[in-house]
Amino acid sequence: MSSHPADPHRAQGSDPGTTSATVANRLSPAGRLIGLDAARGIALLAMMVTHIFALADDTGMPTWAAIFAGRASALFAVLAGCSLVLSTRSRLDGAHDGRGRLRDAVPSVLIRAAAIVIIGLCLGSISSLLAVILVNYGIMFALALLFLRLRAGALFAITGAWMLLTPVVSMWVRSTFLLEPSYLPMGFFDFATPGTMLTDLFLTGYYPVLQWMSYILLGMAVAKLDIGRHLLGLFTVGLSLFVVGRGSSWLLLNVFGGDAALVEDSQMWGIDLTAALFTGSYGVTSATSWWWLAIAGPHSATPFDLLSTAGTAVMTIVACQAATVLLGRRSWALAPLSAPGSMPLSVYAAHVVLIEITRPAIVNDPTEGAGTVAEQSTEYLVHALTFVLMPLLWKMFVGQRGPLEGGIAAVIRSASPGSGTGSAGSGSGSGSGSAASE
Repeated sequence: MSSHPADPHRAQGSDPGTTSATVANRLSPAGRLIGLDAARGIALLAMMVTHIFALADDTGMPTWAAIFAGRASALFAVLAGCSLVLSTRSRLDGAHDGRGRLRDAVPSVLIRAAAIVIIGLCLGSISSLLAVILVNYGIMFALALLFLRLRAGALFAITGAWMLLTPVVSMWVRSTFLLEPSYLPMGFFDFATPGTMLTDLFLTGYYPVLQWMSYILLGMAVAKLDIGRHLLGLFTVGLSLFVVGRGSSWLLLNVFGGDAALVEDSQMWGIDLTAALFTGSYGVTSATSWWWLAIAGPHSATPFDLLSTAGTAVMTIVACQAATVLLGRRSWALAPLSAPGSMPLSVYAAHVVLIEITRPAIVNDPTEGAGTVAEQSTEYLVHALTFVLMPLLWKMFVGQRGPLEGGIAAVIRSASPGSGTGSAGSGSGSGSGSAASE
């Protein structure tokens, strides 16, 4: 028997095929719902559009960027609800007896919620350009514990009722107590006025928890399903929500007299009706007329805004997950979206900090707004390239979790040793039927 000398070019780890497979596995790890990561990446990049590009031109009419207003943040919130379920699934399953034990999931959820709140307060204390959403997310994560053990059907039903009823409750409370909206970032100094802080969080802020909780509930309902097996059904749900939301609003405004009533009310109170309909109400509508609940404008938090943006969120999730099913083992091709989407907290926090640097550096006169089209495009290019390339490099050479996500996971593991997988729970739902960790 003859022996062949070892080929130094075929040493372990140097085989191009092996190297390519390793890179592919790092960018598209087995068992992870890459479609949700890709959808989250879309949400992040779309939110950056609304943060950087002007939503209205000099005449007050909406620009192309207004297409993403309200929809990007809604998608992000629905995906947060999905992640909450997937990250606690192994803890709720316990010894896989199918009964679920909420007490096993409570510590990890509360630690994650507290960490998000603290990070949000830090970012809010330094941000002068953005309404940071993280404090609201932390509150909603904690509240979601009340619904974590419910089945998908119950969650879908509660979500529908929540979307229809909470805007009415908000309108009644705000009109009765004459509460005015507040659009300042939430920071540590807000603890000096806890009453005002809670009012802003739940009723009058840019992302009112009372209505935005519906997005978290919807995401939880979606994640309770085997997403890969219900793509058509979920797409139908998303399309129906969008059609009902936009269609009902159109009927109320154009057939039943809502438009004329709002024109009169907006002229009386000096409200920009075009902005409310197309570019944003900054969290809630005016409480001067009940007809404001008929609009479906971005960040108006009306029933029709919630329904329509929830619909686009679900359809986006389905499209991204369908893409991973079609790509199969080649789902690493989605890495420019899925890499930032796998570490959303780190990317979002870094974006909030970076925009405080890029805005004065790129825009000639940032006090006058977003700058020229060229300045806006340059600033967006800086953010988009940074937050696509850096997560790609991080996943290839450092680890699967982003720095903030890894830090929170380490805290959870140290606080509850031996209780499972830390922050990365698993559950079925990928297109291939494998476990999906978030």
